[in-house]
Amino acid sequence: MSGVFGILDSKRQMRVEPLLTRMGARMSHREWYIVETFWDEDAGVGLGRIGIGIFNRERQPLFSEDQNLVVFLTGEFYNAAELRGMLKAKGHHFQDESDLELVLRLYQDKGKQFVRDLNGAFVLVVWNRSSQEVIIANDRFGLYPLFYAHHNGRFIFAPEMKGILCDHTFPRRLDLTALAQYMRFQHLLGERTFFEGIELLPNASLLVYNLSTDTFRCEKYWDFADIPYRPEVSFDEAVEETGRLLRRAVQRLSGDAYRPGVYLSGGLDSRTILGLIERRPVVSLTYGVRNCRDVYYARRIARAVGSQHYWCDLPDGNWVREWVDFHLELTEGFHTWIHMHGISTLPLARQLMDVNLTGWDGGSVMGHPGSIEPLLVSAVDDLAFIARIFYVLTHTYTWPSITEGEENMLYCEPLRRKIQGLAFDSLRDEVSRYLHYRPDVRSEFFSIRNHCGRMTQSLVVFTRSHIEVRFPYFDYDLFEFLYSLPASLRADRRLFRAVIQRETPRLAYIPYAEDEFLPTAHSWIRNLHGLGVRLKRRFNRHIGAIFPERKTLYADYEDYLRHELREWASGILFDPHTLERGIFAPEFVESIFKRHQSGMEQWTIGKIAPIMTYEMMLRRFYDS
Repeated sequence: MSGVFGILDSKRQMRVEPLLTRMGARMSHREWYIVETFWDEDAGVGLGRIGIGIFNRERQPLFSEDQNLVVFLTGEFYNAAELRGMLKAKGHHFQDESDLELVLRLYQDKGKQFVRDLNGAFVLVVWNRSSQEVIIANDRFGLYPLFYAHHNGRFIFAPEMKGILCDHTFPRRLDLTALAQYMRFQHLLGERTFFEGIELLPNASLLVYNLSTDTFRCEKYWDFADIPYRPEVSFDEAVEETGRLLRRAVQRLSGDAYRPGVYLSGGLDSRTILGLIERRPVVSLTYGVRNCRDVYYARRIARAVGSQHYWCDLPDGNWVREWVDFHLELTEGFHTWIHMHGISTLPLARQLMDVNLTGWDGGSVMGHPGSIEPLLVSAVDDLAFIARIFYVLTHTYTWPSITEGEENMLYCEPLRRKIQGLAFDSLRDEVSRYLHYRPDVRSEFFSIRNHCGRMTQSLVVFTRSHIEVRFPYFDYDLFEFLYSLPASLRADRRLFRAVIQRETPRLAYIPYAEDEFLPTAHSWIRNLHGLGVRLKRRFNRHIGAIFPERKTLYADYEDYLRHELREWASGILFDPHTLERGIFAPEFVESIFKRHQSGMEQWTIGKIAPIMTYEMMLRRFYDS
């Protein structure tokens, strides 16, 4: 995972170079990782950056001419030419065209607030010797995660939690609220981690640490509330502008010297990106069991747009065992093993592409039904809104989680009494931070920062171990325009289908893998085709299976757990070390595993996988 890291020791109690070196080595996961560092033992400052050899190839750090400023950067800016031109007009001189030097000149010109001018996906750090300040900033959406801790006169930050844990003086205390959240929601909320004292840097943050006073402040330089509301925009105007902005974003992210690629499914997000890429050749890559919906429709999409298409088969669950340790190492338990989507394809992806133009969370931004459901958009009051958020987190956003009764049986005493109710109480606190937003979009903003930012973004984290990732749907202008509209314009993919029809019309007539209906904006065609799909399914069910029916899942984790992965799972759940921790009640763990193996219930894997992953996290990052 690319990023910046550092140690700031205000008390000068240690040599920073050995710890800085240990951090870089601990976060280097493949032979192509690059680590560059700077340290000043007298000042108690050590800084570094880690990369995978694709973006930011210039040597780091960059020093100002008087050596007063030291700059590290991971990521890229999309308005670099515009900003560089503005600075040149003011008399600034540039040695090169790098984003790294752009950071230096912007800081010299505008001070700490320069970050407000940046448009891109990035995380950066500036050390100012004269003011004894370290400035850390990330992009509007936090697309490069960064963790930090402040303890014993020391401020440490890293793109991976394990970088902070390299400091052996850091007290490893488990956060019980994090445990409660993980078992109920299968991910954490807000800025929380599994350890007390380690937090995730919020999106759009400007953090300033003062070495002289051993204090820091973290402020938001942009907020969702800054997006204007434009109810006057008509549907046709919205379609035209959305199409223009999305096309421009895709062209900007695929038109440079890097080899572009798309992880292609049968959904709408990735097909639209692939259809808008004008550059050739372009690569598309799909994974999944033979002839599942994603594989079948992705092949048709790739053929329609002329991409060089590759497919990786997943004939059984053995790939999980092969890759689960690597997944845990990179995602650090924030992501359960049943969400390792595509990790086994990464060696091939590195051969084929430099950057993946991801459709990550494009469905939310463009308005899929789950993100704009009436019970969230039109909740009768805040209590109804909170109750519905709790429901969707535990039942609909992923496999259903443990119920209230199951939570009561999950933990050993006295932990059970300490943890009861923490998940809901902490959710209520987190949701309260979003209640001031417009009612029609507040649930989406909550989801972007919590479900997406704390769970599905882990897909991006492990992908970045091999290739870089770009985010067309999180283009600043596109995102702001879409969320300036009333949510009703985007609801139920209505706007999305119209954009596909306008911008990539061939792809509007290849069914969507979720329901196998056409994503066309012509309702009569969509309805007629949908009627045919439903009639074929009823015929197969009631008369005879003569029409092809493709598997809906690209991989069947539940079946894996009953067969290839059963012994592995048992070895974790029923290992004496697990049972003796005093966290999970052995009788409940045995019961839920039996329930799964019986096949009498669906979706029990969403109750088992968090227990397994949490135990694996403890062994890797807590016990050692």
